[in-house]
Amino acid sequence: MDNRYEYVKALCWDYWTQKSGELITISKEDVAREQTDGGPWPASYLESLAVYRAICERLVARDVVLFHCSALAYRQRGYLFAAPSGTGKSTHTRLWREVLGDAVRMINDDKPLLKVTSEGVTVYGTPFAGKEGLQENSSAPVAGIVLLHQAEANHIRRLSPREAYPMLLNQTYRPKDGAGLMKTLELVQRLSQLPVYSMGCTISREVVALAVQNLTGQELPS
Repeated sequence: MDNRYEYVKALCWDYWTQKSGELITISKEDVAREQTDGGPWPASYLESLAVYRAICERLVARDVVLFHCSALAYRQRGYLFAAPSGTGKSTHTRLWREVLGDAVRMINDDKPLLKVTSEGVTVYGTPFAGKEGLQENSSAPVAGIVLLHQAEANHIRRLSPREAYPMLLNQTYRPKDGAGLMKTLELVQRLSQLPVYSMGCTISREVVALAVQNLTGQELPS
């Protein structure tokens, strides 16, 4: 990685490897393009966004996509909770940790990577994990995806692949180039074949019980 600021290297420290790979070079122009109306943001932070964007642009050719969600592992299986920003996906996975304790591991609270193969989908932690930085350098086979929305009462419904596809695509990073975009559409189509649920939720222990029962077929441990 050819970059200017130490922030990115410190952020990625737990993910460094001695293996050689592709070189990612970030220019001043790449950093400037990450500036948004919500700024101004420090150049070091903007560079981290540019680095991850460059990584994601390349990884799609290897059947890997960035999926915006809060990802956890429970009983060696990965579960992804997605929602528009501010809806409460991090709050929901926090409830899992409060209710289930050490049985839950946070893989990534915001921007994990998904590897799609003929054998299934695997979620991987990344150092790019949102405000709280909840992440670990680990992975888990994905057993279910839940699309959250706020509701006055808890309820859950499994979606058909056709229903799930546009919602999953909305949470997936889409590359700028045509070939990368077409590949992403194909990978999301394969993601939609997983068990995908729409869940209306409150902030309660009961919503965890509902999710666990539907995702795993088991009751909450007593």
